[in-house]
Amino acid sequence: MKYNLSYVLGALLSVPIAFIAFLFSVFQLDLHFMIDTAVFAGSYVFSFLPIQWYSSRKYLKEMGLTRREFHFIRKQLNDAQPKLKRLYKNYMRVRSYSEFKNLNEVAKLARTIYNTVKQSPEKFYAVESFFYSHLDNTVNLIDNYTMLQRMPNKSKEEKAKLKQTKLTIDENKRTLVADLKQLNESSYHQLDIEMELADIAKDRNSYRQAIPESTKEKVNLKKNAKKYEYEMERKDD
Repeated sequence: MKYNLSYVLGALLSVPIAFIAFLFSVFQLDLHFMIDTAVFAGSYVFSFLPIQWYSSRKYLKEMGLTRREFHFIRKQLNDAQPKLKRLYKNYMRVRSYSEFKNLNEVAKLARTIYNTVKQSPEKFYAVESFFYSHLDNTVNLIDNYTMLQRMPNKSKEEKAKLKQTKLTIDENKRTLVADLKQLNESSYHQLDIEMELADIAKDRNSYRQAIPESTKEKVNLKKNAKKYEYEMERKDD
């Protein structure tokens, strides 16, 4: 996440500032070593905070998010991470290839949505429901289904419930597909704009290449007209 670069930048710039302040305290002020150490630590903190704040503010402005919104989104991402891990653990519980394939598709969709929002936090609001309910519901269903599917001596009613649960998981997978499409809608819209701009540039270049040809034709027409007038004047003479 680009936001974390603000911490790296703050540390890289604060260390030399704090070191210079430490050297000044040691050689110019001639204070106790503990005070010199405190000067180093204080200089680091007081230089790190404004640098990190300013660089992160610039990044948040590019995303169109406030600092409060960003921290809220990061909290949602942190809450979603253990749910994804629970989803992956079910790989060891499935008992057939079809169940493994279905689980893999669900996990791939959830991971793609999570990683996309992690890289572009401003897209969070396009898939809020994924973090609030869709992921929770899907993980809980798969946890219960894979656990109960392994139980022996199931009755007809239990088998029917498991079959219904599997259908519900399929419905949730379609919901995740819809979430992913909603998430990528702005990217596809931007792609359409870029393609239109490329077509306009292509047409403009074609028009520019066609201008010299038309200019030559006009010059030739003028020459032919002058030649015709000269011949007519000779005939009159």
